[in-house]
Amino acid sequence: PLRILCIGLGGGSVPSFFAEKLPHCEVDVVELEQAVVTAATTHMGFNPGPRLRVIVEDGAAFALRASQRNAQEGGNGVYDAVLVDAYDAAGDVPAALWSDDSLLAQALSKGLLRRRGGLVATNFLPHVDLEPKLKAYEAALSEWGVGLGFSVQAEGTGNRILVQTCGGPSGITTLQEMGDRMTRAALQVKK
Repeated sequence: PLRILCIGLGGGSVPSFFAEKLPHCEVDVVELEQAVVTAATTHMGFNPGPRLRVIVEDGAAFALRASQRNAQEGGNGVYDAVLVDAYDAAGDVPAALWSDDSLLAQALSKGLLRRRGGLVATNFLPHVDLEPKLKAYEAALSEWGVGLGFSVQAEGTGNRILVQTCGGPSGITTLQEMGDRMTRAALQVKK
């Protein structure tokens, strides 16, 4: 199955979308605050289930443990995608989820993403300099075959989603090629 790790729950719409629309997808959500999980389930319609699991703990620490377990077992990675949508009290993505020596960078370097190809995507506020974050993810994934790294500006909020790919099909050198492949893949998912 396709496996996705979401660090940060919010209202739960993103992980719910994956679990509902992709029947072959398993989603692990790691949320630091029990109050967020309670609010999402009580007031926002979030419903965990067998393919949509919620773990209340630090997302970076969870990711590092998962990658260490995978390395001990000689695995080829744990997740196909890691989506980070977590913020501190100041509204910033905590450094533990993007800096060079962060727990998430360590987890990525130890095989958090599957070798056949994966991506890490982090939702940053509009004013954030993405260059050091992209370099940190590239360095962490260097042994896994770094792919394209880019950002996309979200409509409405202006947030910038940083995406770093690794492994996967060779020969993709431009965002246009990646977009074309993703479009073809999305059409296959719909079938």
